[in-house]
Amino acid sequence: MRTHCPYCALQCAMRLVDDGERVRVQGDESFDVNAGALCVKGHTAPATLRHPERLTTPLIRRDGVLRPAGWEEALAAAADGFRAVAERWGDDANAVFGSGALTNEKAYALGKFARLALRTSRFDYNGRFCMSSAAAAVQRSLGVDRGLPFPLAWLERTACLLIAGGNPLATMPPLGRYLDAQRAAGTAIVVDPRRTELAAAATIHLQPAPGTDAILATGLLHVLVAEGRVDHAYVAARTRDFEAVARLAEREDPERVERRTGVPADAIRAAARALADAPSAIILTARGVE
Repeated sequence: MRTHCPYCALQCAMRLVDDGERVRVQGDESFDVNAGALCVKGHTAPATLRHPERLTTPLIRRDGVLRPAGWEEALAAAADGFRAVAERWGDDANAVFGSGALTNEKAYALGKFARLALRTSRFDYNGRFCMSSAAAAVQRSLGVDRGLPFPLAWLERTACLLIAGGNPLATMPPLGRYLDAQRAAGTAIVVDPRRTELAAAATIHLQPAPGTDAILATGLLHVLVAEGRVDHAYVAARTRDFEAVARLAEREDPERVERRTGVPADAIRAAARALADAPSAIILTARGVE
C-alpha cells in the first residue's frame, strides 16, 4: 500500500508492507521529494500500531469511567452531545480543534464538518499558538505567507542558499540530499547560534548571539546599500518604505554589528556579497527566527 508519512511538511512517500505478523515501512523511490529516503520518524511510524496504550475501540464515559463501546453507539452519543449543547447554548457553544498534523484533505473535511454540520464559527487548530502568528508577521513584512512556493529541486540548482534559524538535517533529514548537491556547486550560508552539522558544513556560518538575528540582517543590508548592490528597480516595484529601512541600516556597519552579535565583520561582508553576486539565490527561514 502506498501512502505518505504524516509527521512533517515534506510528506515523504512510503510503502506499507504487511508480512502477516507486523506492518513494515519502506521508502517510495518513485516520489521525487524523498526518493526512497525516510528519517527515523517515518521508519518507526508503524510502532504506533502496536503501542500498548493505543485505542482500538471507541470509549464512552459511563458513571465517570471510560468504557469500551461499539462505533454506532459512540457516534450516536457524540451526535447527541453536540445536539444537546447547541440546543441549550447555541451553535457556537460547540467548538472544533484541529491539528497541523492533518492532511489537506482531513483539514478540509474537518472544517466542512464544523461549518456545515455543527454550524459553529469556533474552529481553530494548534498552529494558532505558533505558525499563525509567524505567518501574520511574515505577511506584513514580506507581503507573502510562509511556505515553500517552489519545487525542492530548485534548492540544489540555486547558486546561493541562506538558511536562517533552522536545522533541516535534524528536522527534515530527506532534505539533506538537496542541500549536499547545492553546497557542492554553490555557496551555502547558515545563520545559527549553534554549531550544528549543517552549520559546520556550510560555506559561511554566521553565528550570532541568541536574539540578535534582526541586528545581523540589518548588517547584511548595510553592506548591500553601502556597496551599491541593491536592485533599485526591484525594490521600487516590490517593496514599500525601503528608504526608512536603508536609513536604519546606515549605522549598522559590519564592525558595529560584530560587537553586538559576535559575528565577524569579514563574514558579514562575505555573506552579503555572496547573496548579491549570485545569479540565483534562495533564503529559507524557520522557527529559530520566527
